[in-house]
Amino acid sequence: MSKSSSTLQRKTPRSTSFRGGLSLVAAGLAVAVAGCTTIQTPVIVGAVPEDYRTTHPIAIDESIETLDVPVGLNTGRMSIGERANVQGLAQKFLASGSAVLAIVSPKGSPNQNTAAAISFEIQDVLVASGVSPRSIDMRIYRAGAGENTAPVRIAYARVSAKTAPCGPWPDQIADTGQNRHYFNYGCASQQNMAAIVANPLDLLYPRGMTPADAARRAVVLQNYRNGAPYQSDYSKQVGSANIAQGVGN
Repeated sequence: MSKSSSTLQRKTPRSTSFRGGLSLVAAGLAVAVAGCTTIQTPVIVGAVPEDYRTTHPIAIDESIETLDVPVGLNTGRMSIGERANVQGLAQKFLASGSAVLAIVSPKGSPNQNTAAAISFEIQDVLVASGVSPRSIDMRIYRAGAGENTAPVRIAYARVSAKTAPCGPWPDQIADTGQNRHYFNYGCASQQNMAAIVANPLDLLYPRGMTPADAARRAVVLQNYRNGAPYQSDYSKQVGSANIAQGVGN
């Protein structure tokens, strides 16, 4: 018993010191954790909440499509280039589905008489390009006495896609501390998209699908029934392309 008692008495100080060490470690962790809460809130840099399509949206709105035909005091008739421009505008007008195409000639300028004659020549070009005479509206606008080359303007309203002008710089492009794009980011791409889209309504909803080719479908089904190859054969085209590129040498 005495040996056991002495053994127990010798182990007690170690147990006490071990528990005391755990207490010190726990206290140190508590202090460390408490210290972490005082650190500044971290900035999230992994996500970019801004979207250039939201910052620079493409709007579908009605706009005025115009074409000015300059008229000099000694202009006798429209040039070949001007006729081509008017024909191009006529094609856009017919594709837009607009109802009225206005030809606006100046009044009060030194070239008003010449401009009036050019306006009727423009009307003839438009009609020859497929524009209905009932869709053409002849108008005048007040011009200054010093406007010797006041143009004849052709205009019509159409649905178009457009964005707000690019260029505002409310922030610095080099300020990327939060990994966010600058304000003007993506504006040029949106402007180009709005300018080149053939039909602005394509940005709102897709077009309807065209019907399938009945003749081709009949050929494919017949070959399928006969067990013959019914897919397109691109081997000759691929071989020709390889030879053209020098791959076959």
